[in-house]
Amino acid sequence: MSTTKIFLVISLLFLTGCSLFDSTSPSHAYDGRSSGSQSSKFSKAFNDDFEHVWATVIKALGNMPLDKINKEKGFIKTGWAEGFSQTRKARSVVTDRFLNDYWKERYRLTITISGNIITSSVEVRCQLQQKPRGGSAAYRWQRMKSTGEIEEEVLRRIEELLMES
Repeated sequence: MSTTKIFLVISLLFLTGCSLFDSTSPSHAYDGRSSGSQSSKFSKAFNDDFEHVWATVIKALGNMPLDKINKEKGFIKTGWAEGFSQTRKARSVVTDRFLNDYWKERYRLTITISGNIITSSVEVRCQLQQKPRGGSAAYRWQRMKSTGEIEEEVLRRIEELLMES
């Protein structure tokens, strides 16, 4: 291999490696996974210590069932929270006049907290599932791509509670 080709390959590797350290990314942004991904990830940095942010996250989750908690690893996984979808209806517009007939919806959160005595960051992932109210599909939960509203609401609630204290 000639020295010119080696120089071009090394230059290409160097330039692509440097793009990994882009510091212009927003502190609260979608992680850019492929559209086939079933969970989305949002994160936000706070100017508070780990202990205070940990306690605030637990408080922000309110009455959600907590499935797994590991403070040493900064990991919280909630149980499923169920309700009705505000976007998908099970039947037609005509039957909706007589029945409030929306699909069932459930979600669970995975929250990762990292930090030290000066700053901390919180990462929220949401797994969303829906199922219709009737037919054979009513027995199976279908994975859905999260819109990011739930993750943003959790991060907003954490930020509000941190500002209050």
